[in-house]
Amino acid sequence: MSTFEEIKEIMEKHKNSVTGKIGIGYKNFKTGDEYYVNGDDRFPSASKFKVPVLIELFNQDNLGKISLKTMYTLKEEDIAPGSGVLSNLTPGLSMSIRDYAVLMMAVSDNTATDIIYNMLGRDNIAATIEKLGLKNTKADMNCKVLLLTPLGVPLDTGWDEIRRIFEERDYKKDYSWITDMSIPNDISSPRDMITMFSSIYHKEIITPEACDQMLHIMEKCEGIRRIPHFLPRRGPNAVKVIHKTGTLEYINCDSGIIISDDHTYCLSIFYNGFTGDPTDKTRAFDNDMICAQVSGDIYKALH
Repeated sequence: MSTFEEIKEIMEKHKNSVTGKIGIGYKNFKTGDEYYVNGDDRFPSASKFKVPVLIELFNQDNLGKISLKTMYTLKEEDIAPGSGVLSNLTPGLSMSIRDYAVLMMAVSDNTATDIIYNMLGRDNIAATIEKLGLKNTKADMNCKVLLLTPLGVPLDTGWDEIRRIFEERDYKKDYSWITDMSIPNDISSPRDMITMFSSIYHKEIITPEACDQMLHIMEKCEGIRRIPHFLPRRGPNAVKVIHKTGTLEYINCDSGIIISDDHTYCLSIFYNGFTGDPTDKTRAFDNDMICAQVSGDIYKALH
């Protein structure tokens, strides 16, 4: 059996071994081998919607509409719930737009993301998604809208009240955002994520310099429990992983490029663990290992 046939078997095995729905994309940049499991199916992208946001940021910087060097002062109304560090800092902090982009990708900072998203404009992000030929990707919502809308929390709610609602779980959640991919949402597919990372890696969009900077920023991603988990990260066989994770309740995903001495390949994994029963205690937060095992098995087959 060839290595590629073994990888296809691995992907199909994982498809059949999970209780939720999984999507996997694999593309080897050296051999040209490419295979998908539910590759064009739409999944909630969670924080992976920040990849097209990053692309549009560098696009607008290249066009002179925004400068990555511009300083921006954090305001209280900028603060978004969820992941990151800025929501715990004092408004008044001033950083460059590039620094906000690093926080957006390295620690998936939602406040940094929303500052950039609102600056770029939803329609401009959508236009870039269309220009890239992505059929199953939408970035309809910034982080604050994505997190508050399913809870029925008004978007003009103050930060102290939002913090209280999240801490006390004082809400009844609407799970249609997990099951209905036709409503306004942030979504993507394994093939679309492969397309985005491939376009950046091969320097096919914006400028080569912009692509190099985006790769450098995404290499800083601190999420190591998924694609990188079983890969050698230190020593003579250490690999480089350039990726972006995404996590929401029931949703667990990771996409990126893995570079070793022998292979350079792209891997995109989406897992939706929602079974239709909100009382089911199996959460995406507990399913990092699904992504890690897919990645680890493919790496072992290649090496």
